[in-house]
Order: sequence, then structure tokens, then C-alpha cells
Amino acid sequence: MNRSPRTDAPAGSVSASTWRASLGQERHWAYQQRFPLSAAFNVPIAVLLRGPVHLDLLERALRSVVSRHESLRASFRQSGGGLLARLLPPDAVPVHRHDLRHLPPGERLSRLREVGSAEAARPFDLSAEPTTRAHVVVLGAEETVVVVNFHHIAFDGWSSPVFFNDLDAQYRALSAGSAHPPLPRDRYVDFALWQRRRIERGVHQGQLDHWRETLASPPDALPWPDDDRDPEAPWWAGDMAWLGLPQQLADDARTAARACGTSFFVLGLAVYQLALRRLTGRDRLAVGTPFAGRTASRWNDVVGFFVNTMVMPYVFEPGVTVGQLIRDTHRKVMLAHENQDLPYGVLLDRLAPPVEPERTPYFQTMFILQNTPGPTRSLGDATLATNKLVTGSARYDVTFSLGWRRGELALELENRPRLVGQDTAIRLARDFFGLLAAATTDLTTPVGELEPIAVPLTVHRRGDLRPGVDGLFHGIIGDWRAER
Repeated sequence: MNRSPRTDAPAGSVSASTWRASLGQERHWAYQQRFPLSAAFNVPIAVLLRGPVHLDLLERALRSVVSRHESLRASFRQSGGGLLARLLPPDAVPVHRHDLRHLPPGERLSRLREVGSAEAARPFDLSAEPTTRAHVVVLGAEETVVVVNFHHIAFDGWSSPVFFNDLDAQYRALSAGSAHPPLPRDRYVDFALWQRRRIERGVHQGQLDHWRETLASPPDALPWPDDDRDPEAPWWAGDMAWLGLPQQLADDARTAARACGTSFFVLGLAVYQLALRRLTGRDRLAVGTPFAGRTASRWNDVVGFFVNTMVMPYVFEPGVTVGQLIRDTHRKVMLAHENQDLPYGVLLDRLAPPVEPERTPYFQTMFILQNTPGPTRSLGDATLATNKLVTGSARYDVTFSLGWRRGELALELENRPRLVGQDTAIRLARDFFGLLAAATTDLTTPVGELEPIAVPLTVHRRGDLRPGVDGLFHGIIGDWRAER
């Protein structure tokens, strides 16, 4: 039996079932209200289960997890005192079942694609529904797919292993008829309150001073080439491509990063700045990058939105060597780490940077190296594999997301067609990998003389599918071109 949700309200909350949203959640709410058709902040995940699955226990386990992590079953409303999160019962989270075993195999996959793409692309009405939706799709006796969709207002990358590890633990406890694991000590409502109290007490004044100095002269918005953009696309629409690269290049880059006393992320960020400068011709620019935001260990087992966006300004100096640029970038990243507690939204409110319509303040492109730990690989006796689905919406002009999958580095490349065509985004990626190859070959080269080396890349665009369910998930793509 599921435990009843806790009703003890922390001091300062509105009630046991309603609380003041976090500062990051307020920004997500504002975006969703402005662009209600956008699915940019959906986090849809496909889960492939191979092995025996008890469907009733799976649904009970899902509801048990959303009972334990209140952010997953909240809706929101604006009040005079700010944005409030309202706790809904676990049964309010929809879990739809689709039994496709009666269909021919090809039709099962087609129907699964329809379920996944429709769910991925469907925006959340945060004022009327919970922040989680799920579909259980039965393909065969020992092949089940769960499509679970979260709104980013309640879920971030570091929430994923917490959620799936908890799902496995709840499923095993239900299967064995044993006691459920203890509830997490802290909740997301505790984080929201803790964060606001620290801001109100001025704990982060030193961090505000740091960012005020760092961002004193914000660069102009990036001027992307316009030869392949789609002016008819909605502003929030997005497209996606995936690029593979020779793994020797990834190994060489990690070796070069260690030689500079830093990480692959820092080296990648340094080279990405050079690739942006090469594409746009701008000597002054800025890149956004996400930091986990879980700076206190008490939040490690909590599902919620903790991520904070850091702004990395860059000024091109042609005489600086590649090695020196990497070391300079390392210092910049370390300073950002030391000053990451002040939410990006607070920076915007306090610093009031110039804003172009439909452009992100300070930066328009995000550089990400996915380093979140992987979730459990099982659900009871079944194996579990996860993959993100594609929403058909974009958060930024270009999102450049590197990550390892099955031990190999690959690039997930998202672009906003209204401002950046996919060919332009792929050209940026080719420049990046070519400059990365050149940089790791000779760290003493001045960056003004660095020229990209041709690197063989594999490119998969929207709609490129491999047969079978293992290759299916990259093909589950919510498309803004479809009728809504």
C-alpha cells in the first residue's frame, strides 16, 4: 500500500497543500503563459522495459513515486503574493495504457511513434493539470515502453536517476509485499523556501557583485546567418539533429584537457566560443551553460527543478594560444561555480540587461556536457533503458549538447528554425569538431591562426529512423509542423 503524502507544512509555506513556488519555477511559469503552444520545457522520456512487467504494480509504483515527490503532482496558480504550487492527489497524474499486442509488429511501432510524438509535443497547462503525464505501451509479452513526460518546472537532469531508482525500489517493494523505502528527508517545497530566505537575507550579495562586474558590458545578440532560416516557423519551434564523431577525437580532447589541468567540459566550452566567433564574426559574445544547482547535499535525493543557468562572456583575442584560452576558460568556470547560487532570474531582475524581442538576455546559445549519473538499469526482473524524446520546440537559438551514450561521445543539436537553419547549426558543429581536432593537435597555436581540421561526422536529421524498437526513440519526434 502506498504511504499517505506528508501533510506537515514547513514554516512560511501557505498551507500543507499549497506553497510558494521557487524562483526558477516562476520563470518557467512566465514562459509557458507567454507561449502556451510551446513544448520547449517538456522533458519527455521513453523507457524500454524488456522482461516480465506486472502492469498494475508498475502503475502503482509510478503513483507511489509521484506521491513521494510532490513537485511531480503540482499545478500552479498566480496570486497576489506570487506564484503558488498546489498539491494534487497522486491519482490526478494520468497514466494511460495502450495494449498493442493484437497489432502486427510494424503497426505496433507505428502506433508507439504516434503515442510518443503526440505526448512529447503536447504542451502542459500548468494551471489545470499536474506536471507529469505517463503512457504504458505494451508491445509484447516481455516488451513494454513507458512514455513519461515531465514539465521542466518540476524536473531536471539530475532528477532522472532519482526518479527511476525510486521507481525500481517502489516496484520491488510492491512485488515483494515489503515496506516502502523511507521518504526523502527533504522536499522540493523545502528548497523553494530555503532559496527565498537566503535571497531575502542577502546571503548572495557577493555573488550579485561578481555577476554585476562580469556582465557589465553585455554583448549584442548573435547575428546568425540567415540563408536557411524559416521565417514562417513559430518563434518557439525547434528542430533536432544528432552527430557522431570519431571516438579517437574525444579521447584526444580528454587527454589535452588533462594536460591543461582541467576537464573536457572546459576545453569544449573554449572551443565552442571559437566556433561561434568563426560562424558569426563576433569578437564579443556569451554562452549559457547549466549548473546542477544542488549545492547542498540535502537536495541530492529530491526530484525538482534546481538547475541554474550561468552566463559565460567571451572576448576574442587572436594572439592568445589555445592552451592559454583553455586555462582562462577554466578560471572563468571555477568562478561561476563559486557564484552559482544566485538564480538567473534574479540576475535579470537586478541587472536589467538590454533585451531584444524573442531573444534570451545575455546569451542565445547553450553549451551542455551531459554528466548526470545514469538511472538504474532495471525494473524488478526487467531491464530498463531510457532515451529522451524530441518535443519539436526549442529553448534557445542553438542548444549544443554533448554526451556519452554506451561509452561514445555524440552531439545532440537543437536549433530554432525561425532564427537558425539546421544547415547553419550543422556548419557550426562541423567547425566545432574541426577546431577541436586542431586545438588538441597543438595547444601552442594562437587562436587567431587556428584552422579547423576536416573530421568525418555522421549526421542524422529529424525523421531518420533505424528499424526496430532499439533505434526507434530518436524517431519519436514531436513536430511543430503538425496540426495541434
